[in-house]
Amino acid sequence: MRTSHGSTIILAAVGLLLAAAIGALILLPGTTGQPAAPPIPTAAPPVATAAPPIPTAAPPVATPGATGHTDRTGAGYVAVPAGNGVAAFRIGRTEVTNAQYAQCVAAGACSLPRDAASHGDAARAVHPVISLTRDQARAYAAWVGGALPTEAQWLRACQGDDGRRYPWGAAEPDATRANFGRVAGGTAAVGSHPAGASPYGVLDMAGNVWEQVEADDAFQIARGGAYVSDAGQIACGARGELGHDDDDSTAGARVVIAGP
Repeated sequence: MRTSHGSTIILAAVGLLLAAAIGALILLPGTTGQPAAPPIPTAAPPVATAAPPIPTAAPPVATPGATGHTDRTGAGYVAVPAGNGVAAFRIGRTEVTNAQYAQCVAAGACSLPRDAASHGDAARAVHPVISLTRDQARAYAAWVGGALPTEAQWLRACQGDDGRRYPWGAAEPDATRANFGRVAGGTAAVGSHPAGASPYGVLDMAGNVWEQVEADDAFQIARGGAYVSDAGQIACGARGELGHDDDDSTAGARVVIAGP
């Protein structure tokens, strides 16, 4: 009985020790005995937004001196910005040539100039057309979609903003800048004197042929002088008068169109 009772006591003690050990394991530091909490969801990935629109090119703005516009004959025009009370416009880079005027004649919109021999000379195809009356010059300008320049437009293209004496500035004219003073003995191919360009790149505004303009005048008004003119007559401010129906052999034309 003693032995049996002692065994019972030992077994009970062993049980208590096992229970204590199990409790200690369950209650180890840093543990709670509770199931681990589920992981906290991370933030959702950002939703891709639409790409910003690609900027489109700004609308074109006419640059002074730009020659992007051509008419039905292929003639180029120079942009002249607004200023001195004149709205922006475009003006022919050169005077109207025999070849360009011939296209108008072929189309039945223009009549032959008086100097038909010069007009039809293939060697002078890129020389300025001459011997035009004001009505012939107007008819050509209308056919290409323009008009003769007003005096204010012509002066604006010649002088720019500074009121210069000659298209190129204040320097006296010479053979590199203009065809004048009978030096060449006749007209020259248009564009032959790039050193004489105006502030906007307009060529031959001094010399070569007189250029007809629109004016409130009973006479046919022309500007710029001609190959027979002296230095004073090819200044921007010089002004020539012809009769209304005069087809002077030194008178040609230049065209303007609406700008910019």
